[in-house]
Amino acid sequence: MKTACIVLGSGSGNRFSKHQSKLFYNINGHLLIEYTLKNITKSINRDCLYITIPKKITKKEKSVLSKYTDNSLILGGNSRHQSLSKALKSLDTAKYKYLMIHDAARPNISPTLVNKLIKKIKTNKYDAVIPALQVTDSLKKNNKSVNRKIFKTTQTPQIFKMKDFIKHSIKSEVLITDDVQLIESKRNKKIKYIDGDYENLKITRKEDINILKKYLFHKTKIGNGFDIHKLGKGNYISIGGIKIKSFYKAIGHSDGDVVLHAVIDALLGANAKGDIGKFFPPLKKYKNISSIELLNKIKNKIDLDNSIIINLDITIICQKIRLEKYKAPIKNNLSKLLKCNKNLINIKGKTADNVGIFGKSEAIGCWAMINLIN
Repeated sequence: MKTACIVLGSGSGNRFSKHQSKLFYNINGHLLIEYTLKNITKSINRDCLYITIPKKITKKEKSVLSKYTDNSLILGGNSRHQSLSKALKSLDTAKYKYLMIHDAARPNISPTLVNKLIKKIKTNKYDAVIPALQVTDSLKKNNKSVNRKIFKTTQTPQIFKMKDFIKHSIKSEVLITDDVQLIESKRNKKIKYIDGDYENLKITRKEDINILKKYLFHKTKIGNGFDIHKLGKGNYISIGGIKIKSFYKAIGHSDGDVVLHAVIDALLGANAKGDIGKFFPPLKKYKNISSIELLNKIKNKIDLDNSIIINLDITIICQKIRLEKYKAPIKNNLSKLLKCNKNLINIKGKTADNVGIFGKSEAIGCWAMINLIN
C-alpha cells in the first residue's frame, strides 16, 4: 500500500517575481523548495518522491533537488495539469496504491497533516482526502456580503486512490488550480475534506517570505557543545574529521577529535537528547573509534537529514598547533559530514596567550554552537 508523492515545482510564479523563481529564493542559506522537501521527506521515502522542475534551472539547483529523491527530476509543462501528467507518466503507477500531490511553494507543511491524510485515505472509504480551511473573513461579491459559511479554501498536499485518479485526470482538459478539481465533478466520487493547517502557508508574493520566516523562527533550536582533551606527543591530531600533521596528539578514549565531539554535543543539545557520554560511554567497543563514526550514529539518532542547519559556529582553542591553513579543509569536511552549505559554517582558532592548560599546550578545547530547524 505504497504512496507516491509528486511535488510540483515547475510553476512560473509570476506574482512573486518575473525575474526570479520563488522556489529557488534563498532563505537562511537554503532554497525555499528545500524546506518543502525536508518536511515532505519526514513522511515520504526518497524512492517514492517525484519532483517536477521548470525549464530554467541551473545545474547547481538540480543537484540540490536530486539529494531528496532517488528518481529523476521531471521537466514540467506549461500548466499545472501538464506538469502533473508528465509526472504521472514518469512513475510506475503499478507500484503504488495512493497518490499524494503537493505544491512546492508550501514549505511549512507539517508531518502531522501529511500523516493524517495518509491514514485517512488508507481506510479506503474515500477516493480523495483534501485539507481545507473554512473562510473566516467577511466575504463580498459585487460589494455585497455573501454567506462565508458555505465557502472554504483548499490546500495541498492532497491524496487520492492512484488508479481512479489516473483514469480521470489523463482524459481531463480542465484548467485546474488544485488537483481535486479533476475528479470532483465525477459521479459517485467520495471526497473527504479534513481540517487544514493555517500555518501551511503558500508562498505567492514576496511579502509571504516574511510570514514564513516568522514561522521558521519559532521552530528554531539552538544547541551548544564543549570538549577538551589532554595533549601528548604524537605525529598527527584529528580535528574536525581531518588528520593534521603535528607533534601533538589528543589523548582520549576515542580519537580525541574535540571539534566533532563538541558538534555532537551541540546537536544533542538542540534536540534535548543528552550528551555524548550518554550514547558512547568509555566502553571497550568504543576504544579508538573514529569520531566520524560517532557523529554518523548521532545524525541517525536525531534524524539530521530532515533538519535544516542555519549556522554552525566553532571556536578551537590551542596554543601551538597553528590552524589558519586548516580552517578551510575543516569547514569543507564538516559541510560534507553534516550535508550543509559550507558558507553556514564558521571556524575560529584561538590561542590562550600561554596562560593555563591551553596556553601551556597541555590541552586542546572546542566550543560549538548550532542553530537548526527540525
